[in-house]
Amino acid sequence: MAQQLSFSQLKTRTSLSRSQCDLRGVTKLDRISRQCPRAQERNRCRGLSISMQMPEFSRSARTQALSYENPSIDTSSLVRYTRSQEEPVEGGGGEHDVVLFCSKDFEELGHTIASTSDHITVGSINWGKFGDGFPNLFVRDARSLRNKHVAFLASFHEPGVIFEQLGIIHALPRMFVASFTVVLPFFPTGTSERIEDEGEIATAYTLARILSDIPPSRGGPTSLVIYDIHALQERFYFGDQVLPYFQSAIPILKKRLKSLPDADLITIAYPDEGAWKRFHNQFKSFPEVVCTKVRDGDKRIVRLKEGQPHGRHVVIVDDLVQSGGTIIETQKLLAAVGAKHVSAFATHGVFPNRSFDKFVPETREGGAASGFAHFWITDSCPQTVKEIGKFRAPFEILSLANSVAACLIE
Repeated sequence: MAQQLSFSQLKTRTSLSRSQCDLRGVTKLDRISRQCPRAQERNRCRGLSISMQMPEFSRSARTQALSYENPSIDTSSLVRYTRSQEEPVEGGGGEHDVVLFCSKDFEELGHTIASTSDHITVGSINWGKFGDGFPNLFVRDARSLRNKHVAFLASFHEPGVIFEQLGIIHALPRMFVASFTVVLPFFPTGTSERIEDEGEIATAYTLARILSDIPPSRGGPTSLVIYDIHALQERFYFGDQVLPYFQSAIPILKKRLKSLPDADLITIAYPDEGAWKRFHNQFKSFPEVVCTKVRDGDKRIVRLKEGQPHGRHVVIVDDLVQSGGTIIETQKLLAAVGAKHVSAFATHGVFPNRSFDKFVPETREGGAASGFAHFWITDSCPQTVKEIGKFRAPFEILSLANSVAACLIE
């Protein structure tokens, strides 16, 4: 039986300080190998494997740790190895390869994202069901995901599709991946973020807590990419186990506005003070119009608060559109006070019950009062894209593909 050594004896024999002996993952192997010479050789390779599997170790700590366990290891070659694993290839611009998995409704967008970069490939999932209706899921080539950066493109556009996607989302980071990112373009419960009467449930908080329980990968907490969440303070609904990364589609809209023939006449309008607070910092170079919204029973009354829309091409900006009542009332108001054209943009076109049918294109004779010159939405809601198509006046789809790709490989 191996002789049991006290810390003072171990310190004397190895000339190590307490802080050196307390290196995570090294102390136990070190003590075993020092006490039993036969165990030293047996654990040499195991120590190398364990140390290399600890993402929280810095390169120098891993190298130092292995030299303590077995001084015969050539740490110079280890440094070369860890550099090849952790540092970007020279000239690579810091980009890394990503395997992107997609929900069933986002397969088209996923392949579009992959087509924008040589660093992104699309993974494959079997989305089956058992006889009782519960999901029967299988990630193909799961072993090949080890030490790779992995992402999942999620669509929670209806409650019935959330559970099966959560099954995949909770499984992928456990497959020994280098890092894990969930891209959830539309956070569907974002408008239910506050309680005004006892008994109400803020389901934005509920969904945030569910997503906060995603397990970490080797690289640490899961990154969660969301576009134009309804209220920025909702970031505080997420726990420390995930890292919310809030993105915006406004740069995509601004690029489109620059291409318009009347780009010099563009004025940005906000249908209420909430939209102004949410977006005005991103439109500092544009003239602005701010409206205010009051309710008279079931009616929404929109009034002009400030700004000069007369003779301008006014673009109404909001984070999402559902029934569309507020945007239509804003369009009527702007046309009545002299806007030359009225367009609209919403990152998330939810449009339940085909409410997009309310929006008609502007006619040459009727001008702004007759309808919308343009209505831009992104492809964050796949069911809407399928229903209205990519080219149905006045709608135009501005894809998030390039923006998502940049988030994944940067």
